[in-house]
Amino acid sequence: MSERSRNALITVLWSWVAFAATAAWFGHDLGIYPSRSMARQIALTHSAVPDAYHVLLGVGIVGVAATAIAAVPFAFEAARYARAHRRNSIFALMALPPATAAVWLGVIQVAGRANSTAGMTFAVLWLLLGLAGIAGSTHAVAWIVRTCEFSRTTWRIGAGAAAAVTAAMLVATGATIVWGLAFRSSQGHVAGASGWLIVMAIMAVATARAVIALIGARAAPAPQPAVA
Repeated sequence: MSERSRNALITVLWSWVAFAATAAWFGHDLGIYPSRSMARQIALTHSAVPDAYHVLLGVGIVGVAATAIAAVPFAFEAARYARAHRRNSIFALMALPPATAAVWLGVIQVAGRANSTAGMTFAVLWLLLGLAGIAGSTHAVAWIVRTCEFSRTTWRIGAGAAAAVTAAMLVATGATIVWGLAFRSSQGHVAGASGWLIVMAIMAVATARAVIALIGARAAPAPQPAVA
């Protein structure tokens, strides 16, 4: 794996994390309507609104699944590398993402919904801590990818997952654009209207970074064998 290809995978990872976090925040309430009658009315008169939401949800699942599938061989070989080189710090970094997710989600389940000013303040602070945890976990994974040695098969799995994730990002960005335009036509679905352009811009930039990184890695010349 060339250094450019390794950097491309890391760039796709960072882009996907930013994209997924933005899409999850934006799409959290898109499927919630004020009433069932309004949901039926919009589905009949402006079917692009619920259809775009379902596409956004579907490609999100695809992206998460591709990431999870690729994580398995990388985690296995990273653990083998850590044992062989007695690098216990790698095990600690590997434990950071699942531990962060478990603690953050666990506190959310215990705290429940905020019904007071103090509860809302805590929710905002906890959200910010969650974003910091996501950034820290992504940095830990990127460090592992840069440090450990992986087989050619694992790199190929990672490249395939990166291509699948990037394709999902492209489709999801298109679905978000369609949703916004359809919403403006319907004017009946109030959830998620504010900030649509900002969200769309973030998703588009993240997607563009991933696409450029993959194209750059494929365009890089193959390393020539050394000649005695």
